[in-house]
Amino acid sequence: METFNRSAVALQKNLLTLRQQRDRSRAMGDDQRAEDLQRMIARIEAALATLQGAFEPPTLQ
Repeated sequence: METFNRSAVALQKNLLTLRQQRDRSRAMGDDQRAEDLQRMIARIEAALATLQGAFEPPTLQ
């Protein structure tokens, strides 16, 4: 289970990085890159949403 938690935290950190990159891209006017990043984020979040309660990782917060 520890490996799962480590992987889950790493995934959350990657999601945070993707969101930051998306926001920076939008701020710089690179809307196409921001949209691409948003699609990646949405796919990852959709996959996480399908996890059942016992498999949901603790959040970074």
